[in-house]
Amino acid sequence: MTNRSSPPVLPRAPAELVAVAVGGCQVLLAWTEVGIGAIGFRVERATGNSSCHTFAEIGGVGPHVTAFSDGYAEPRTAYSYRVLAWNPSGDSPPSNVVRVMTPQADTVLPAE
Repeated sequence: MTNRSSPPVLPRAPAELVAVAVGGCQVLLAWTEVGIGAIGFRVERATGNSSCHTFAEIGGVGPHVTAFSDGYAEPRTAYSYRVLAWNPSGDSPPSNVVRVMTPQADTVLPAE
């Protein structure tokens, strides 16, 4: 009798990623989960708008969670984001890449 194991099944890439800058220091991300089998999502960020990005993981969320808040953004900075689904077999292909420019941080008036 031959032992046949099924090939690893990677999750499908998240879709429809969107990003919105909230103030100068926070970016909200949301996406659509596609298919089943993901046990979490990895969020990656790159600085700048060029087509040659070096993405680094900045966080993650659990299964069926399709939003993330990046609270470590810098004011007046261009960022690119992408999301990958993952499971024990590995990572999905990345989602679409979204670009956002954070506005200048709110000015705080000194106390009198």
